[in-house]
Amino acid sequence: MAAGRSVTEQAADFLIDLRHRPLGAEVAAIARLAITDYVGVALAGAAEPVARNVRAWAAERAFGTGATVIGAAGLRLDPENAALCNAVAGHALDFDDTSWTTIGHPTTVVAPVALAVAEQVGGSGADALRAYVAGVEVAHRIAELCMPEASEAGWHTTGALYTLGAAAAAALLLNLDRTTCVHALGLAASRSGGIRSNFGTQAKPWHAGMAARNGLEAVSLARAGVTASRTAIEGQDGYVACLAGAASRARLDGRYLPFGTPFDLAARGLAFKRFPCCSGSHPACDLTLDLMAEHGFGADDVAEVHVGVSLLAQRELVVHAPCTPQEARFSMEFALAATLARGPLTWDLFVPETLADPKVRRLMAVVRQELSPELAALGFIGTAPVRMTFLLRDGRTIRGARDLAIGNPERPMSAEDHAAKFRSCASRAMMPEAADRLLRRLRALDQEPDVAALWTAAARAELTA
Repeated sequence: MAAGRSVTEQAADFLIDLRHRPLGAEVAAIARLAITDYVGVALAGAAEPVARNVRAWAAERAFGTGATVIGAAGLRLDPENAALCNAVAGHALDFDDTSWTTIGHPTTVVAPVALAVAEQVGGSGADALRAYVAGVEVAHRIAELCMPEASEAGWHTTGALYTLGAAAAAALLLNLDRTTCVHALGLAASRSGGIRSNFGTQAKPWHAGMAARNGLEAVSLARAGVTASRTAIEGQDGYVACLAGAASRARLDGRYLPFGTPFDLAARGLAFKRFPCCSGSHPACDLTLDLMAEHGFGADDVAEVHVGVSLLAQRELVVHAPCTPQEARFSMEFALAATLARGPLTWDLFVPETLADPKVRRLMAVVRQELSPELAALGFIGTAPVRMTFLLRDGRTIRGARDLAIGNPERPMSAEDHAAKFRSCASRAMMPEAADRLLRRLRALDQEPDVAALWTAAARAELTA
């Protein structure tokens, strides 16, 4: 490591330096957009069964009332359990943003931690924004040491990588000294986890909450004097070796991690979702809508659909005959059938009634997901490119390809698209006027003098349910 500093020591130095360093307009703008998007999807996700189940579990175990639980009017818990609940709500619909650096979901883990701790310590919106950026940056730079091998090995990277980001965000807000930061990050490494085998169940959104809570627990343990190895990340049998194996170890030799130069959020950005389901199906859904419009066919015209997918999509979209809305989020068959039958996917389509629709069930039966040799040759990439063929009942064959979904930095959603998504999600929890007020405040997050006042606006008497 550079000048003899371990990875955790480099990260600690970065966190201390960032307390007095301007973020820059570009990274601040991306962070505001990400947190705004997160709050919207969490407001909608808070009504999902997994969010209700986790709230009930956490409320029985809470040891304080210092932080707001979103989408649950009047409920306040300690920051660890509030962050757990809020992270689960943000990931319950699988509608939250994605990073291709990690092939994971950064904001639904790091933002709830930044907001909960800022609320506890009386921090401003700018403080929470800075902590969010810090947490994402630490997680993403360390991810470079073990990706894509960690994902290829079966880890759910949201849980495996962002526990470190949660700890880093809290460490910055709590002004931890260098030694305590190092121990907190080392402890967080021991608490990282999550397996892809649990996709399609309530365990997947729980992984996000687990990462948020575990990161905060690691910080509290370090503050209590519990120590960890300074080389917990790069050392023998350390974090990188366990997640990614020997193939990644060459990246560690003399490696200086360029924390914040530039910020990964600015350099590589985030992918925002148009549809509330696994991103592995999004390019296929976008392409389907475009081909339907271009060639003038509808659901009743389709005889068969062949979808060539990448290595990762084959591992993520594993539910071919979904029986529950949670399973449907990880089914290419459902995503395309519902798109053909109902149009662009919205959060209210992932319900038993859609799964039972005879038209949707017929279409699911004619979708064939296959590994594309062309796309497999690209390796374990996260962007989910597709090669599609539609066989129509009138004898026509329509082909198309799509490499990136709308919402990626290269194909961004418009400001109007983002606002419409926020309003749609927030409508599940609050009246339109209240949603618009909250949206305006979130878009100017770094101007909020007290994050507690903003955060509780998402959970007070304006709620409709």
